[in-house]
Amino acid sequence: MIKLSLRRVFGLALAIVLAGSMAVSCYDDSELRNSIDDLKSQLAQLQTLVTSLQNDDAVTSVTQNADGSYTIKFKKSGDITIKNGKDGAPGKDGKDGAITAVIKGEESYTFIFGDGSSIILPRDYEVYTLTFEDADYKGPADIVNYWTSMIDSEQYGGELLYGKGCTWVDENNTFLSGSVLPYDPETWSGGFSGGGIAISNYGNTSFEGADYTRQLEAFVLSIDEEFYAAREYSGNNGSDNFAIVYDAGAWASNPAALVMADGVARRIESAYVNITNYTLNALVNGNDYAAPMAENGFYKITATGFNGEASTGSVDYYLAKNHAIAGSWVCWDLNKLGFVDKVVFSVSGSPEQYGDWGFNTPAYFAIDDIAVRVFAE
Repeated sequence: MIKLSLRRVFGLALAIVLAGSMAVSCYDDSELRNSIDDLKSQLAQLQTLVTSLQNDDAVTSVTQNADGSYTIKFKKSGDITIKNGKDGAPGKDGKDGAITAVIKGEESYTFIFGDGSSIILPRDYEVYTLTFEDADYKGPADIVNYWTSMIDSEQYGGELLYGKGCTWVDENNTFLSGSVLPYDPETWSGGFSGGGIAISNYGNTSFEGADYTRQLEAFVLSIDEEFYAAREYSGNNGSDNFAIVYDAGAWASNPAALVMADGVARRIESAYVNITNYTLNALVNGNDYAAPMAENGFYKITATGFNGEASTGSVDYYLAKNHAIAGSWVCWDLNKLGFVDKVVFSVSGSPEQYGDWGFNTPAYFAIDDIAVRVFAE
């Protein structure tokens, strides 16, 4: 979007030139010449901004200097410094300077000029992905096998998920974090039974007989290796590690949430999701607590975004609907959540999956390769 009154600027330049041509030789036209030079400089500055937009360039940073000027760093075009008006203030009709204000938005910068015109340029960003793979960890160099160390030795009853708990952070990358609270045996609270997001590399091609003791298993259509021996290749695109999201519903002591560890709101573009074997077995065969999914039933996951205390909206995805069940990793578009510092996940289903105590189907799903826009500043 460009709002530039260039005709007005060129008209001003013409008026100045004509005035100069009628001046007598004894007239001191140094101020006039300085105005012409300043106008030419402004036009060059405006042209630089327009050219950067036309070249699909992006702004990496804007710094206001002590003299009121702005230094703008571009991803492709390098750096430029644009003068402001005298003493940093706009002159009459914008004659004394170019930029009078810069507004930093979530995804763009708006440059406002003395005559009220403006130009909007995109902020530079990179898309980083949380893969949960040790090789992609960007945190302290002395931490080895960070993500694998977060995987419990047992799917149920282990020392991490049912003991000291687990908090993980994707440092210097997407900045996403998640947690499982410590377990309190006296109150039976906390642990993975209370909800959260746990790291996993468990998987299986068979969901038959899967119960809570296999709660960290992702369903995979085919594999070349023996899962229980290798614990590899179960993630998206055949990667090793992923995460399991558990919504404990009314019994939750910990929300199933992704949180920006540094508190900066960012756009989460997408994530890959898959069904777990424990959930899939219940949907197909039922169990002691849950009825099988009905012919026209569904199993739905929901992501609700927050920026501070305000909700930014929700996005749904049906992992199972009308007996069509996701049997592999699928991409879930989360762009509609906008800029968030937290995303809370919840699970719901069709009426036959509820009972006197609420939702009875195991409320799990697997998640991997979460893509986040990280801006340059």
